[in-house]
Amino acid sequence: MDPDLYEAVQEGNLNAMREKMELISTTQLTPNKNTLLHVAAQFNSSEECASEILKINGSLLHEVNSDGETALHVATRNGMENVGIVMMEFAKRIDRELEAGGVDEKLKRLLTLKNIHGDTALHEAIRNNRPSMVNLMTKEDPEIANIANNALETPLFLAVDIVRGDENQIMSVNYILENCPSPAYTGPNRKTALHAAALYNQKQISRKLLKKHPNIITEVDDRGWSALHYAAQRGFGFDVVAAELLKADKSIAYIVAKNDNNKTALHISTCQGKVEIMEEILAYCPDCWVMVTGDGQNILHLSVKFEQKRAFKFIMEKPWVGNLLNQKDEEGNTPLHLYAATYDFNGRDLVNHPQAEKNSVNKEFMTPLDVIEFSDFRSMRKFAVAKELKAKGAERDAWNLATRLNSQRSQIIKDNIETLRKIATIDIRKVADTHIVVAALITTVAFAAGFTIPGGYDGNDGPNKGLAILSRKAAFKAFIITDTLAMVCSASAIFLHFFAAVETDDSKLRKLWGVATMLVMVAMGAMVIAFMTGLYTVLQHSLELAITECAICIFCFPVIYYSVKMTIPS
Repeated sequence: MDPDLYEAVQEGNLNAMREKMELISTTQLTPNKNTLLHVAAQFNSSEECASEILKINGSLLHEVNSDGETALHVATRNGMENVGIVMMEFAKRIDRELEAGGVDEKLKRLLTLKNIHGDTALHEAIRNNRPSMVNLMTKEDPEIANIANNALETPLFLAVDIVRGDENQIMSVNYILENCPSPAYTGPNRKTALHAAALYNQKQISRKLLKKHPNIITEVDDRGWSALHYAAQRGFGFDVVAAELLKADKSIAYIVAKNDNNKTALHISTCQGKVEIMEEILAYCPDCWVMVTGDGQNILHLSVKFEQKRAFKFIMEKPWVGNLLNQKDEEGNTPLHLYAATYDFNGRDLVNHPQAEKNSVNKEFMTPLDVIEFSDFRSMRKFAVAKELKAKGAERDAWNLATRLNSQRSQIIKDNIETLRKIATIDIRKVADTHIVVAALITTVAFAAGFTIPGGYDGNDGPNKGLAILSRKAAFKAFIITDTLAMVCSASAIFLHFFAAVETDDSKLRKLWGVATMLVMVAMGAMVIAFMTGLYTVLQHSLELAITECAICIFCFPVIYYSVKMTIPS
C-alpha cells in the first residue's frame, strides 16, 4: 500500500486522499490484505473518510482481509460506529438503486459475511461490547441473529454467555430479543442461552428468554443438564434464578441428566452441598427427594459420599429421612455403608438414628462394620467410627465371614491379613526406632540439666557450700521435679523398647509400644516445662522477659492439642 495514502487515511486527511484518488480506485493492500476501508475502520471514526473511499471505490464494501473480515468487522471491533453506519447506508443505497430483491442485496451480504472463525459483524459487536451496533444490525436484518459461528455460538447465546453482570451486554441481549421475532439461542454442546443465564445468575434475562421461547426451559445439553442443573451447581445466591425457573415450569426438577448418571438438579445441589438450592427445589417439588441416581443412590447417599456436612444436616432434619436411611443403591450399600467408607466425615447423627439398620448387608455380604474392617485405608478415625457403630449394636456379618472363608479367595484374604499384620508390626518397630532415639536424647538432656542447675552452686565456705543457690525458689523446685519426671519417663520408655525388641507376640508388642509412646510424650511435655521454669528462675529480675518466655513455652501445648484433635473426629 502506498505509504502516503496509508498515512492520509489513517489520519483522516481528505485533501491528501483526494490527491491520491487514482490510487484509491486501484487495489491497495497491507501485508494482511487490509484495504483502505479496513484502515479507515481501524484508525478513523470520521464518516467523511469512509464515505470518500466508498464513493471512489465501492467494490471495497465486501472485500475481506486475510482473516476473512470485512471493514465492518474491523469497525465494529474497534468501536468505529460511524464507519459501520456509513457502510450499511452505502449498501442500502445501492440496493435501492438496483431495486434488489434478494440475491443482490448488498446490505444482507455485508451483515452475513463471516470471518475465518465464522463470526459475523454481529458476533464482533457482541463480543466487543458494542450494544448500539447490535441494535442497528438486528434492526436492519433480524435474520442475522440466527447465524452461528464455527464454535456453534449464535449471537443470542454469545450475548448471554459473556454478560457476567455487565449492563451494556444486557442491552445487547435486550436488543436481540426486541428486534428479532424468533432469534436462535443455541450454543456449543447443545447448550442454550437459558443455560448461560442460569450459570451466571441472570434473573431478568432468564425471564425474558422464557417469555420469548417458553419451551427453552426443558431443553438439555449433551450432558443432559437443564438450566436448573446449572443453577443448582452454582449454589448460594443462585436460588433466585432457580426459583424463577421453577416458577415457570416446576417439572424441570424431575429432569434426569441421562449422560450424567441420571442426576436431577436436586442431586447436583446435594453433591455440591448447596442447601439454598435444595430448599428452593423442595419448596416447589416436595416429593422429588424420592428420586435416585443411575446407580440407585438417593440424596442422603450423595451427601455422605461427597462428605457434604451442610446438606447432610439439612436432610437429617427432614421428616421423610426415615425413608432414605436404609435405602440401598445398586451395590446394596445404605448411606451407613458409605459413611463407613468416608475419610473425614461426621455421620454420628446417622449412626445414632433409631431407624438406621446398623447390620444391613450389601451385595458383598458386608455390614458397615465389615466395610471398615476390610478397608484398605486404616486410620484413627476409622477406629473411632467402628467404635461408634459397635456402641449401637453393629456387628460383622456371619454369612459374610463364612462366605469369605469358604470361597476361593479365603486363603488369599488370610494371607493378606497376615501380611498386613506383619507390615504393621514392621512399621511399629520402625517407629519404635525413632522413639528410642528421642527418649535417649531426652534422658541425656534431662540428666545433664540435673547437674548444671540454674543459678549454680554455693562456692563459699560455710554450711551451704555445694548446695544449689536458688533451691528455695518455687520455680526452681518446679524445674527439679519436671526435669526428674522427664528423666524417669524417658529412661522407662527406653527400657520398654528394649523389652519390645525381643517380643514376638503381636498384641503384647502393641501394648508395650503404646505405653512407651505415652511415656515419651509425658517426658517431652515435662522437658518443656523444665526448660520454662529453669529460665524463669534465673530471669525473675526481668519479669517481662520471664513472663514472655513462659508464654512462648506454654503456647506449644494448645498447638499440639488442636493439631492432634484435627486428626481425630469429634
